[in-house]
Amino acid sequence: MLPTEFDITDRAVLITGAGRGIGKGIARVFAAAGADVAINALTDRYVVPLAAELAADTGRAVVPAVADVT
Repeated sequence: MLPTEFDITDRAVLITGAGRGIGKGIARVFAAAGADVAINALTDRYVVPLAAELAADTGRAVVPAVADVT
C-alpha cells in the first residue's frame, strides 16, 4: 500500500506526449489510479480517440489538449 502522499484519487494531472508510447501508458495508469487526466500531443490524431477510450474505461474526466509545449 502506498503512503497517502502518493494518493492521486480525484487529483488532476497533465501528461505531455500522451498520444502514443510511454506517455499513453502513463495516462492509462493515472486514470486507472483515480486521477482526472489532461493528455497532450502535437496533433489530435491519437489523443482524441485515447481520451474517449480512457474516459469510457475508467469513468474519469479525460481531456485531450492539442498543443506544442516546446
